[in-house]
Amino acid sequence: MKRIVVLVSTLVLLCSLLLIVIANAGNASYSILEWGASATAVADGKWTTTDEWNDAPNTPLTGNTSGGFGYDIQDFTNLGLEWIVEIFNDNTNNPGDYFRICFDDSNNGGAAPSAGDYMIEISGHTTLKVYQGSGTGWTQITPAAGEITWANTLNTSRWSSTPHWILEVIDSSKTAGSLQIPNQPPTGMLIAAFDAATNSYCSWAPGGTADKPDTWGVVSGFSQDPIPESFSLGATLLIASVAMLAGYAYLRKRQKPAILTPKNLT
Repeated sequence: MKRIVVLVSTLVLLCSLLLIVIANAGNASYSILEWGASATAVADGKWTTTDEWNDAPNTPLTGNTSGGFGYDIQDFTNLGLEWIVEIFNDNTNNPGDYFRICFDDSNNGGAAPSAGDYMIEISGHTTLKVYQGSGTGWTQITPAAGEITWANTLNTSRWSSTPHWILEVIDSSKTAGSLQIPNQPPTGMLIAAFDAATNSYCSWAPGGTADKPDTWGVVSGFSQDPIPESFSLGATLLIASVAMLAGYAYLRKRQKPAILTPKNLT
């Protein structure tokens, strides 16, 4: 009986972790959870307080430059969404710089953006544009008044002590306005930043581009609670590995040795 309990407990833990990375489309190797915000962020392009974004994991942006982003759902009434995006090595102001936040409501991927795909683009650190997929590319749409608030500044943060560009974006509701992603996760998502001065690009998922939803990462699930303090995916996976090895060792230890008889010796 103890053997069964250990085995079942181990399998439950591993299956729970695997739910994080299961997805319908996009790059399922890169997935995050949609955590509930412990407090609403202020869209002023900086860490208004030193713990403002502690409720969102710092997910790396990678490429030929680097950065990070955080993502939360503000509450489960208005269903507002909020992002912080930082590009660590960019401290210049160029018209060709941009940030992009893309999402695929149905997480059905595709070789080109479809009608359920949307993109928020901040270009030149001055201009917001919103796009909807057309089946072959992107078509610009007009967000409702007050639907999206944003700001970006050159500043330091908890994630980097060197001055760099920091963007904060808030979508007031994922179910209202011109830009809607009403379905629960899984949701495809791309976060990208480009530094025109050095022709450098970084993104999540790695190698992802706005024009190919199949390359985006995945918001694989959600939690109505804020992220646990000191949460670490690496620590969680380590616990899972230890549990699996412990269960395996226990089962091996409990196995009885075979009884040797003249029949099985031959």
